[in-house]
Amino acid sequence: MGEMQFGPRAVVVAASLCLGGCAALDAAAVAEAHRLEEVQFYVDVGSGGRLDVERLLLVPAALDPELSDALGYGRRKGEFAPLLAALNADLEARSCCRFLPDPSLPIGAPHVYVGTAVGAFAPPEGEQQVLPHEQFPPMVLHLRRPSAAWQQAMAEILARAGASHAVVVSLGVSQYPKGREGVFGKKVVLGTGHDEPIRFLTAEDKLLEVLQLTGVLVDAQGRVVRAGAEGILARDTPFAAQVFDIEKVLDDRTLQQVLTVERRADLAGNPLKWEVALGNLLAGLRGDPEGRLVP
Repeated sequence: MGEMQFGPRAVVVAASLCLGGCAALDAAAVAEAHRLEEVQFYVDVGSGGRLDVERLLLVPAALDPELSDALGYGRRKGEFAPLLAALNADLEARSCCRFLPDPSLPIGAPHVYVGTAVGAFAPPEGEQQVLPHEQFPPMVLHLRRPSAAWQQAMAEILARAGASHAVVVSLGVSQYPKGREGVFGKKVVLGTGHDEPIRFLTAEDKLLEVLQLTGVLVDAQGRVVRAGAEGILARDTPFAAQVFDIEKVLDDRTLQQVLTVERRADLAGNPLKWEVALGNLLAGLRGDPEGRLVP
């Protein structure tokens, strides 16, 4: 799947300077937002992620810290625990990279949002990527850079491990728009080589709830050089509920099915969707198309 870069369209947002001459830049939130095309799920940052990343360190995947603010998911963190455990077991078993079970990193990790530019979960900067003539908001990638303390700690961990880069993965929920499939059909593009049909009787402007993996590739200085996401599955609101503007969230039963039932029937062996998403995310962050599970 092609990955087009739109550096000139990126909007860089710097937080207000510390009052009183404060030099603690880790207290200043620095972020950037990128407009994404339909098939684009990765963005190079700074010098870019297409570097020598053979000595790669993997840290445990974590739950998106902003999940608690998303439509009541904060009260349901325990429901994500089995999937999070499966993700980390997969990361630990990978022979390509070294897994560090307890990196002891401080707060202030980089945060990635991939989803609709305007929605319940979207950052305020997303609205700046909507063009005046557009009927529906585009997809965006919003990156909040790590704090200075987190960046320094990561650099020290990489130096001790003799690694050149690290990958940080998060499990979370976002909202994606619907796209067209032919004249009458609808679909949702979830990630690398992954799109799924949407039933016809559904409101075109209603967003889909998406379970996704986001991640960043950081260099030896702890700086983010590439960011991206892969969607695992999407859930639509029943049409009758859409009439009354009711949102359907990912329920406990759906999260349980992700571990055993939700599979990619379009791929050989019918692999689990989360396994394909994780493999593609690691390869996508490394800029390694040969490592992906789909073309």
